[in-house]
Amino acid sequence: MPKPHGGKLVNRVVSEKKRTGILEEADGMLKLRATAETIMDAEKIAFGAYSPLDGFMVREDYESVLERMRLTDDLPWTIPIIFAPAGEDIRSLREGDDMILEFSGKPIALMNLEEKFRFDRRELAVKVYGTADKNHPNVREIYRLGGTALSGKINLIQRPHSKFASYELTPSETRGIFREMGWKTIAGYQCRNPPHGAHEYIQRCALEMVDGLFIHPVIGKLKKGDYTQDVIMDAYRVLLENYYPEKRVLLASLSIAMRYAGPRAAVFLAIVRKNYGCTHFIVGRDIAGVGNYYEPYAAHRIFDELDVGIEPMKFDEVFYCRRCGSFATKKTCGHGATFHMSISQTEIRKMLKDGKEIPGEIMRPEVARVICNKA
Repeated sequence: MPKPHGGKLVNRVVSEKKRTGILEEADGMLKLRATAETIMDAEKIAFGAYSPLDGFMVREDYESVLERMRLTDDLPWTIPIIFAPAGEDIRSLREGDDMILEFSGKPIALMNLEEKFRFDRRELAVKVYGTADKNHPNVREIYRLGGTALSGKINLIQRPHSKFASYELTPSETRGIFREMGWKTIAGYQCRNPPHGAHEYIQRCALEMVDGLFIHPVIGKLKKGDYTQDVIMDAYRVLLENYYPEKRVLLASLSIAMRYAGPRAAVFLAIVRKNYGCTHFIVGRDIAGVGNYYEPYAAHRIFDELDVGIEPMKFDEVFYCRRCGSFATKKTCGHGATFHMSISQTEIRKMLKDGKEIPGEIMRPEVARVICNKA
């Protein structure tokens, strides 16, 4: 099992005794309301999913990630993790201040302010997402941030509520499960949609080469039009229950805001799965892409530039070949495009909207029923 990114799994969860003390003093402490996305990031920092980060980034790391895709200690990292509250008066905050991050009126994390710094929102959008176009879902959110970032270490007081709490495993928990299963090689599978046949083809190919498959859907904030958390998790549950060997696949959820940053996001998501204990990371066509902002195989190439300590498993576009009678890629199918049926969530959604039955070649009937019943 690989070491966490940076060599050590971060743990910033307070003890029960300390938690009680913080809650007793909470009424007299500084408080900031945080968005759901910030709270999800704080939780992942505390549990080590974002190791080696132990808090929201200081300016030096932030700028290094923008310019070099590395932290200041030269460790690869591609997505800035910052806290830039909007609508809050932060002018009086000073370095060394302790503050509580609240969500829905509940104290979630304690943060010690290390630094305040101004940042350019347009620069952040262009350098991370490759565009300043506000039609891009993440770029639109960037322009809603405050213009000042607050840096500092995080201490998690309590976990935010999640309806999928039993699936919200921590990196320590997944590493323990992998050891218990006897898995030495584990492929992490990133997803944010219910599985169709092309996804299943990739997953089964990966399972031929590793001991275990870790299916880890992002169920935090997604873009408008994406499937709901219920649909994604229920669809994967029925797939695993009906078609996969019980001792070779683990399903867990990852509650973070999805970063649709193409190749940069692919590296970030790989690092997160490395922290969860994966040795391999599946990289499909246009992973973490949206619209036409990224070249479909840019995420393949970035892993040639950055070694993040996890083995990428690169897959070309998968299609259903009517002549072969199976799923394939251009590497395995010799028939022309007239025999190929490309599969996309856009097409599946259109079929649902038009009241059409989803063909069995595209999606397992049990999965299709989940989508139809919950759509």
